[in-house]
Amino acid sequence: MGQSAQWRRVEAAIAGEAVDRAPFGFWMHVPEIDRDARKLAPFTVDLYRRYQMDYVKVMFRSSWGVEDWGETVAGFHPGRGYWLADHLPIREPEDWATLKRLPPDQGTLGEQLQLLRMVRDGVAGEAPVLATLFAPTMLAAHLAGEATFLRHLREAPDAVDAGLQTIAATLGDFADACLDQGADGLFYAIQHASHRVMPVAEYQPLADRYDRAVLAEVHARSRLTKLHLHGDALMFELLADFPAHVLNWYDRGGGPSLAEARALTDRCLAGGIDHERTLLLGTPAEIAGEVTAAIRDLDGRGLMIAPGCGVPITVPERSLRMLRDAAVGDERGS
Repeated sequence: MGQSAQWRRVEAAIAGEAVDRAPFGFWMHVPEIDRDARKLAPFTVDLYRRYQMDYVKVMFRSSWGVEDWGETVAGFHPGRGYWLADHLPIREPEDWATLKRLPPDQGTLGEQLQLLRMVRDGVAGEAPVLATLFAPTMLAAHLAGEATFLRHLREAPDAVDAGLQTIAATLGDFADACLDQGADGLFYAIQHASHRVMPVAEYQPLADRYDRAVLAEVHARSRLTKLHLHGDALMFELLADFPAHVLNWYDRGGGPSLAEARALTDRCLAGGIDHERTLLLGTPAEIAGEVTAAIRDLDGRGLMIAPGCGVPITVPERSLRMLRDAAVGDERGS
């Protein structure tokens, strides 16, 4: 059987070649069901088919990477849909040493592998399936809270280093397991490479030893690695050199723009959609205008139409249909 249209589009976009249309996709948290893989898997496959996307980003619940180390959650953000922590396992510097390397096929991590297998079976090879991973520093901040993580990093760096080593080893094992159990590629999120969070001199050693290091180990096995640069005031030139096929960030909010980014890298770029304003409040013409502008800015090559981050759970379905129609055009049922 020949290669699907979705795979052809994605691989052509990665290579910077001409496409019939730019590959398209979006993602969102679904906290009402994401604690049950048997519910989340069919929802994920249905979302992919309903909106005629070209890849499937499997949205593990937002607390997937920290629950097995003792973090608990209660309630979710009413707009973003991510789970809110009600117990953080890291409070004092000595707590970092209590983290143990986790097996990837047990507990919450094992549940996510089950989810991946079910999504893989539902998509049946039609389109790339991506596992969502958070970089080691991002997981560390989730375990301690952002302010505590940064304070420990500056006051007790050796303690944090020990914890990050364990986190990185666990994440690497889990990433390998994801690729073994159904993922074609990885969506790898980094949030600390922002001038608003820390200076470059402080992040660079963390990047080299942890965030970039884990990504480099697993990227060679991935057919589609999408590097998500979370936040604003990004260290974009540093991140653009990370191993990945595609770069994704909030190009319509935190910058740089797609055109500015193209001057810095020849990587495939994923963006163009203002998920915070236009999708929430925009007209069909405004949504279509963003899609048209993204294609124009990159001459239709090396581009995936995508939001800058997860779509808020409050976005109306009619806006998502408008986005699909603008991105996909007259295709139906393909």
